Amino acid sequence: MHKQTARGPSQEMLNRRINRWRWKSGLMPWAFLAAPLAVYMAMFAYPLVYSTILSFTKWAGMGPPPVLVGFANYQYLFSRGSLVLALRNNLIWLAICVPIPVVVGFLLALFLSERTKLNVILRSVFYMPMILSAAVMSVMWVSVYEPSHGLLTEMLKVLHVPVPGGSFLTGSGTAIVAIALVRVWHWIGFPMIMYLAAIQDIPKDLLESAELDGATRFQKMRYIVIPLVRHATIIIVTLGTILSMKVFDLVYLMTGGYYKNDVMGTLLWRYAFDQYRIGRASAVAVIEFGVIAVIVIPYLFWQNKNKQVEI
Repeated sequence: MHKQTARGPSQEMLNRRINRWRWKSGLMPWAFLAAPLAVYMAMFAYPLVYSTILSFTKWAGMGPPPVLVGFANYQYLFSRGSLVLALRNNLIWLAICVPIPVVVGFLLALFLSERTKLNVILRSVFYMPMILSAAVMSVMWVSVYEPSHGLLTEMLKVLHVPVPGGSFLTGSGTAIVAIALVRVWHWIGFPMIMYLAAIQDIPKDLLESAELDGATRFQKMRYIVIPLVRHATIIIVTLGTILSMKVFDLVYLMTGGYYKNDVMGTLLWRYAFDQYRIGRASAVAVIEFGVIAVIVIPYLFWQNKNKQVEI
């Protein structure tokens, strides 16, 4: 009797199995990503593309279909001072509402990092403005800035500081700063919580080793704490920049849409819902998106170059 020898799969069959496994493993991530990608395309990519197309048209939002006008909307925006004014106000807002929350939020988190009853209460106090809506904040702070008997006016009188004439919310030089400080007060709890979580994740033995080596409190903060919480800084700066360029609610509610205090959001609203110029409003939206990209993308690439974030 001849004994049959067991033969394994041929090399060709092995190659087929390997190729099939590679195909399945390459397809599987896309299968899981299909639903999020569909939502992303529906909620972000499609409106962005459609807004870009509308920015080259003249349309009232209803009635006759859009009429192609080329770059006429962009030429109009750049030839008028309203876009420059709105962009300037947004940049002032950005200069106030990004650095101040980063610095103050970090200092608050540093001083409140110990788990004591008093610190828990203070964390709640500083975070509490985050739960307030823009409508509630606008009512509160309009009363504070009231020129005759507002809280700020009365405090300046007690301190014997000259009270500026007129309202803080109508002057083109003071209104955007006054409203931006309201946003800082409202948003300060977010960076505090972010930094608090990052500081509490720092290994205690690392700080103790630095202390045994003779490092001062300032040196520990500079060489250990700040580098190890930089990922939180990236999130806060990126999100703060985007929100600063998209601000609308507080400016509109506290100034009533006064054109001299326009930001990009209120300018977009004015063209879309006050003048029914959807094409021109879409052009403002595209410019706003471009400004955000110009600020945020280089910042993220710079952080990536320093090995702080992966893009």
